[in-house]
Amino acid sequence: MIPSFLRRFTAFVALIAIATLPATAQPKPFVINVVLSLTGLAANLGHDEATALAALEQYVNDSGGIRGTPVHFQIADDQSQPAVAVQLLGQILQQHPAVVLGSALTGPTQAMAALVEAQGPVMYALTPNLYPKSRGWVFSTSATTRDLVAVGFAYYRLRGVTKFAVEVNNDASGQNNLEAIKLALTYPENKNLQIVDQEVLALADVSGAAEAAKIKASGAQVVFEFSSGTAFGTAIHGLSDVGLDLPVFTSAANFSPQLLDGYKAFLPKELLASGASFFNRERAASDPLKKPIDDFYAALAGQGVRVPVATHAFAWDPALLVVTAYRQLGTGATPQQMHDWIESQKHYPGVQGFFDFSAGDQHGLGLGGLLMLRSDPASPGRSIVVSKGGGAPL
Repeated sequence: MIPSFLRRFTAFVALIAIATLPATAQPKPFVINVVLSLTGLAANLGHDEATALAALEQYVNDSGGIRGTPVHFQIADDQSQPAVAVQLLGQILQQHPAVVLGSALTGPTQAMAALVEAQGPVMYALTPNLYPKSRGWVFSTSATTRDLVAVGFAYYRLRGVTKFAVEVNNDASGQNNLEAIKLALTYPENKNLQIVDQEVLALADVSGAAEAAKIKASGAQVVFEFSSGTAFGTAIHGLSDVGLDLPVFTSAANFSPQLLDGYKAFLPKELLASGASFFNRERAASDPLKKPIDDFYAALAGQGVRVPVATHAFAWDPALLVVTAYRQLGTGATPQQMHDWIESQKHYPGVQGFFDFSAGDQHGLGLGGLLMLRSDPASPGRSIVVSKGGGAPL
């Protein structure tokens, strides 16, 4: 029989041995590179998207990461400048990634797309204002800008509006927005609608009053105002300066509480945008979109965001699609495997709706699931759903 003191001594030695063993090393995070506009013109967009990626990173890692490996979204700031974005992407490409995410603004995104469109890797743009090559290496978040605009035309057409003014910026985003508006007007149902004034606001302009005066004289009933970020503030300030309080339809990317709070002294009484499925949270338990949307809201709440906006979703869905692909293919997936997996998705439930890439437009979302939203006058940036899917007024 072993004496009791010897048993105690043996147990003590065993505890010491366990305590001195090296801690089990945690797996090194799997890095997914992101280029975003954290400073410059599109800083508000970039910060929203960075917040969404931080929320998603926590959400993914809390649910097992990628086959047990934690994920990390490594963000680089393109300063809202195409040349900087190209430089950053060039450095990232030296690491031979399968996928790169970004950017938040059209100009930097188009500049980066030119580097990958010939032979990859996959680039998933976090702006919808892009028309990638069909079946190519570049994908773009949300619906096409043409469809996002077409919802606005449908909503106002069904309210009896026929005369529109348009104002865009003098950059790549402005050119794409203008093209989308013209394409939407070619739809047969829009044949009686007309653009009575078209204005271009330079990004460096400090006043939009001159353009606003022309809009006022045009007889327009609604202004399609597609300036972004700080330029949007300049534009709507100009409308206020000339005493014009028409309804304004803009990009949902401008529905940021932080952005609009700074402009509340001159916001139009009716500020609308088109948005995706997550704005409608009233869903049956059997709805396949309910859990993704509830998870999205809960994850962002963990980052202190109580009112998610479109730009949060612009980053969330592409990043989650990419993570889901890696979970199925493994972190060693090639660019071609990642591309083909995304292209194969025909009913993927995201927070913006069901993604179906079979049409080859590289966006995956259609017009039918889009809603019209009104910024709450009492709480700018908080969205009130004012239409059915496709734009028919409630």
